[in-house]
Amino acid sequence: MKISIILYKSKTLSDGSHPLMVRVSEFKNRKYLSTGLSCPAELWDFDKHTPKRSHPNRKLLDAIIAQKKAMYHTKLLELESEQRKLSIQQLVQAIEGPKQVTQGSFPFLSEVCQNLIQSGKIGRARLYKRLLTSLKEFTSNKQLSFTDIDAPFLNRYEAFLYKQGLVENSINTYFVVLRALLNKAIQAKKMKREQYPFQDYSLGKFSTLTRKRAINKEDLQQIITLPLDSDSKLHIARDYFLFSYYGQGINFRDMANLKWKQIVKDRVGYTRLKTGKTMNFKLLPPALEILERYKKTTGKQAEDLVFPILDKSKHITPQQIENRIKRVLKQVNESLKELAKQVGIPVHLTTYVARHTYATVLKQSGVSTGVISEALGHKGEQITQTYLKNFSNEVIDEANNTLLISVAK
Repeated sequence: MKISIILYKSKTLSDGSHPLMVRVSEFKNRKYLSTGLSCPAELWDFDKHTPKRSHPNRKLLDAIIAQKKAMYHTKLLELESEQRKLSIQQLVQAIEGPKQVTQGSFPFLSEVCQNLIQSGKIGRARLYKRLLTSLKEFTSNKQLSFTDIDAPFLNRYEAFLYKQGLVENSINTYFVVLRALLNKAIQAKKMKREQYPFQDYSLGKFSTLTRKRAINKEDLQQIITLPLDSDSKLHIARDYFLFSYYGQGINFRDMANLKWKQIVKDRVGYTRLKTGKTMNFKLLPPALEILERYKKTTGKQAEDLVFPILDKSKHITPQQIENRIKRVLKQVNESLKELAKQVGIPVHLTTYVARHTYATVLKQSGVSTGVISEALGHKGEQITQTYLKNFSNEVIDEANNTLLISVAK
């Protein structure tokens, strides 16, 4: 019985390389077993069955290949000492154990999406769905096994995303989700831990700093004082923008789910959908004025939603709620764009700008970064929440008062 490591050219992986296989042969019988490794044909010595000297990871591959061969030879000698005749299948079963059914990455990714949707985590499911669509496009819709996803694959996928015009922040998001998927696959025994490619591929190369999205105090004053019809789309969009600004940077999804029972006198308390962080702060007079206007139509019962974004009789399932919020948010941002045009602000005005402006105005007004940091957005989210949780509500309320002083100037 002969054991060797060969480059299996009958199969080509998505990055153009070929898998390295253990070939166990006896007379005309042959059995091929995966090593989880691959190598480009031009970097493989077919006579010596070893990687060429020009291979960048030659020493590592040589060591792994030697280890694999030694494992098989040792087991073969052990079994032969116990019995005279030994079949290839017996040797394979003794080393590899019972054959497991493998699953491609696409079906598993779809399964993860469905589980997230059923758990009501629509936003997170949307990220995995985008990854699935992107990977299918990258692989020309060919089946992708977890063994195909190695460091060279990640490098090629990175180049593909850059070619599509994505910025580093967006590319980082795709890779963060892909990394989470592989960790789930390892936990589900769909992938071996030693095949995890992110040990050789770092996400630190991507800059996750988003361009600043905040307006200054003068621009904010123009938005506040612009005359608008009370029932116009622009007026409603401004209400949402200003409530976010005066409401400690509350984002649109949390606003859409805010109920009257969460507002007690001049305080509001809710749990952020994105982070699970409990928020509790004093409402500033401008925010209370906005609430007073909406209370006439939406504040009949404690369970009623504060803002007329969702309709509890129509938007019931997590998917319906997500679709509705996404649609209204798009309309609001279009109105804010028109609002910015009317006051002459050269900024792409969105509800998220209110969140950034909240943080920026506080910092420019001399508020300690220990209370609120400049980066309240993507990268600074965890840092900011870490700082905030160490301060009492009174400290944060006092800092929020700076918003009023700053705008009044």
